[in-house]
Amino acid sequence: MNPAFLLAQQRESIVAMSPRTRPHLPQLKLNDPAVRAMNDFLSDPPLTVVEDIALEAVLDGMFRLGVRAMLVVRDRTVVGLITAEDARGSQLPRQHRGARGDGSFPRVADVMTASFDVPAIDWQTLQESRISDLIEIFEGMRVGHLVVLQSESANLSTVRGLIHRDRLERQLGSFSWARLGMG
Repeated sequence: MNPAFLLAQQRESIVAMSPRTRPHLPQLKLNDPAVRAMNDFLSDPPLTVVEDIALEAVLDGMFRLGVRAMLVVRDRTVVGLITAEDARGSQLPRQHRGARGDGSFPRVADVMTASFDVPAIDWQTLQESRISDLIEIFEGMRVGHLVVLQSESANLSTVRGLIHRDRLERQLGSFSWARLGMG
């Protein structure tokens, strides 16, 4: 059964074609090209969610699909990023749900990181970088995700990919961020 159909209730929709499988994650080394740590949306299109969907539905969808982040879109334009941590951290206790002031449930728009606040790296810069550079960026900015932007023109960029800090840590294996004084 199509997960997008299951989640599409009362105008709410999470765009998803099929559950994500956990691909084998190759081990990475500090000197490897940084692009090896990126989820490339040219080969694996991103999952997206609209900003007015209830957080509970987003968390359910993320769990079912095995993802930790989704791009938030409005009219085919990326307006933000929502992570499982954002959604979980903002969940109200059951007895207080529906108490946003207007009686409605918390929505993606209430907790997403707006696109202008999402940490990003340029595709060209990423191609010239190493895994050790990504570690410095993650530690310096204290963030869990980096969006990779590819410039189409002077005024237009597209989201080319996403880099997850947790995934990078798993791919580094026994590497210790603390060993570099970054833990």
